[in-house]
Amino acid sequence: MKYQSPVLAFWRSSLLLIGIGMAVFFSFCNTQETIVSSDKDSLYFWNLHDTVDYVGMQECKTCHHEIHQTFVHTGMGQSFDRASPEKSKGKFPIMHLPWKERRGTPIYDPKTGFHYQAFWRNDSLFIRQYESDAQQRNLVTFMREEYIPYIIGSGQHTNSHFWTDGSYVYQAPLTFYTQKGIWDLPPGYEQQNIGFNRKIDMECMSCHNAMPKVAKNAKNFFEKIPLGIDCERCHGPGELHVNLKKQGILVDTSKYADRSIVNPKRLPYRLQVDICQRCHLQGNNVLKEGKHFDDFRPGMALKDVFEIYMPKYENEDYFVMAGHADRFQKSACFIGSNKGDAEAYNPNLNFTCINCHNPHVSVKATNNERFNNTCVGCHQAESKRSALHDCKLPKAKRIHKAGCVGCHMPGSSAEDIPHVMVHDHKIQRPKATGDIESRKGKLLGLYAVNNPTPDAKDEIRAYLSYFEKFDPNPLYLQKAGTLLQKHPDAYTSRIHEAYIKGNFKDIVMLSKQLSGAIDAWTCYRVAKSHDQQQQLKLALVWYEKARELQKKEPDFVAEFANALIRDRQLAKAKQLLEQQLKGVQKHELTWINLGSVYFLEGNKSQAKKCYERALQLNPRNKQAHLYLSELYDSVGDIEKSRFHKQRS
Repeated sequence: MKYQSPVLAFWRSSLLLIGIGMAVFFSFCNTQETIVSSDKDSLYFWNLHDTVDYVGMQECKTCHHEIHQTFVHTGMGQSFDRASPEKSKGKFPIMHLPWKERRGTPIYDPKTGFHYQAFWRNDSLFIRQYESDAQQRNLVTFMREEYIPYIIGSGQHTNSHFWTDGSYVYQAPLTFYTQKGIWDLPPGYEQQNIGFNRKIDMECMSCHNAMPKVAKNAKNFFEKIPLGIDCERCHGPGELHVNLKKQGILVDTSKYADRSIVNPKRLPYRLQVDICQRCHLQGNNVLKEGKHFDDFRPGMALKDVFEIYMPKYENEDYFVMAGHADRFQKSACFIGSNKGDAEAYNPNLNFTCINCHNPHVSVKATNNERFNNTCVGCHQAESKRSALHDCKLPKAKRIHKAGCVGCHMPGSSAEDIPHVMVHDHKIQRPKATGDIESRKGKLLGLYAVNNPTPDAKDEIRAYLSYFEKFDPNPLYLQKAGTLLQKHPDAYTSRIHEAYIKGNFKDIVMLSKQLSGAIDAWTCYRVAKSHDQQQQLKLALVWYEKARELQKKEPDFVAEFANALIRDRQLAKAKQLLEQQLKGVQKHELTWINLGSVYFLEGNKSQAKKCYERALQLNPRNKQAHLYLSELYDSVGDIEKSRFHKQRS
């Protein structure tokens, strides 16, 4: 955090309060005060200003105790917490029972040959990864155990598990799927099991937590990890609001808007929906240039910070688990009720998320009558807007525990998350759901859910990152290429495309056109391209640039050190690697590179320890096996050399 003089902080706060106090006074003088936001009043709520800080839910609890009492039991309130038997919904093995009768029997991944099991050691949660003999199941040939400090997920659908290496946060390779009561690999691991190495970045953490703080220019190095989504995720930072109340400056909210804190009900319906779809809209999030995920504040237009891209198919009945906002906005109910003034919210006309959901109360604790009444409010038998009288079900069944939702928002399996059933939020006439795969139809491309007119250069980045992160469908590269032809000056995206295709010569040429601010990943791609062209000296320049831009990215440090080793700059490489090991202990490539330094220095015993440390983390690391083979060969141990050579 940037240092600020206490004197300057005092005067800043005082001036801000004076200004706001005057504004509040004048607002009371205006009995016709409107809640409409305009171009002239872009900061309609004063806490949108980036000088206003977050205070945490405990401050909110002081005045809003009753709301706090119910909110902590919602899915949001239980989204993230310390791992404990109370937090976990998992079924764990009872060790004294016969193997086949144990609950929580370890799962097996046939693609990797690893078993995974979660267990408690006293009150501490661990996840074990192990390999056993094919014929003798209890003969363990490899084992790794990681302490699990955090559980992510309310338990309504899943509990996933985070572990930490210093301040670096990673996902553990085991998830409990609550609805079916089973353990399995996390979503996405069925395609590529990366073990304990899935990095948890701000994109993930910021949707499941309050206001986490990732280190500047870092991916998964967190300086602050709150415990659960809190009030300020929907209401914005509360510093100003709290200070005004402590000063005795109150607002009669029955007559006036309290501008010191965002009230979503006072927002235009589009901005209101943006608060919800900030997290309840799963897709490929593409940040605008110079923006970060924590730049978005309730009351802002989400598209000004980032765009959310999802695949578009011929048949739109396809949906993903966290696609509530996208599906809801495709409903005739949403479209028909939100045709009026986009700059205002009318609860008697507009239909948004909060018409059905009270964010302060758990869905499980919400009387189903609330949901039915929302529908009946428009769809009454005597209403011209309604077809309620056409419903074939008798009234008693129409209002059963599933209510209108049971037929018009049926539950189904999500495309992206196994073992999970969610309600399709596209409200429509009942029809057979069929199989998800068969419903998708032909892939048409990507679309920005929260921006009907996205910038073409953002679209390019969306297609390239979607291809790389989610789905290597050639159509995405084709679409990106078509757009790049119209924007040849998008050099970083052209480099990204060339890198995906392996066109390293093109990248070397394109790098000469780069100027101004360049991101770390572009520098890394240029470095790797020079490396591929046997241009080590030039590669070193770009590796160092990438490392300087993201000093807390272990991969960049390790790659830079590897290049230094090949350039025989052993002392500099060793210094970098040893410095990195002070903050991260379980990065395989760091240990392998440090082993190489020791080997070239002639310290083979230390080199051996480093290579073996890498294999303790991952027994399938081919590079570590290869270097150990060479080490044993150099000391004449042919048998051990052959053993590791076979596994390299």
